[in-house]
Amino acid sequence: MPSTASLTSPTSYHLLTYGTLLGSNLFQTFLNGPVSYTALPRPQFSTLQQAIFPPYFTLQSLLPLVLALTWPGDSHHTTSTPLGLRGSGDVTGRLNAGYAGLLARENLWDALVPIAMMFGTSLLNLAVLGPATTRVMRRRKHQG
Repeated sequence: MPSTASLTSPTSYHLLTYGTLLGSNLFQTFLNGPVSYTALPRPQFSTLQQAIFPPYFTLQSLLPLVLALTWPGDSHHTTSTPLGLRGSGDVTGRLNAGYAGLLARENLWDALVPIAMMFGTSLLNLAVLGPATTRVMRRRKHQG
């Protein structure tokens, strides 16, 4: 019978969340935006961007929080292979897992700062830059 350990492991959800964050970023930046810009007239492109960006920035703001909550930490017990390499067998637990693990001093620059920056810049886009850009686009539309 297959193991269901990956369904209960925060590590699985951490990887899925990171993949979703990276994939949505790449798709929006390099595919959706440029293709929409070249395929649509300016008024329709503007309308599309005004509709896409609020949910996109919301997703980009929530996913770093999920990354923080599912931080996998470090395994604190592994077996060694005959060659002296660290093996993956008999992992009995994780150290510094979850958001509390991000606050550990050894994870400051490797994990906490990057995740906090992702959250902060996405929240800035959602709350400040996105609405300001929309206001400027609306004013410009009424001028021309």
